[in-house]
Amino acid sequence: MQKGITQVELVGRMHGEMDPTNISRIEAGRTSPTVYMLYRIAEALETSMSELVNVELPQE
Repeated sequence: MQKGITQVELVGRMHGEMDPTNISRIEAGRTSPTVYMLYRIAEALETSMSELVNVELPQE
């Protein structure tokens, strides 16, 4: 959403390496991407993998 592109546009930037439904599943947390797919998604979004997976863990 931050890049202002759709899942279909993202897949296009990845040259069809992933189906839009897989992007949807990743976003919803229903599946986990491989490291390679994270790399390709980050590349397509013109960002780093660390920025892509930067999440804050809950405090204990």
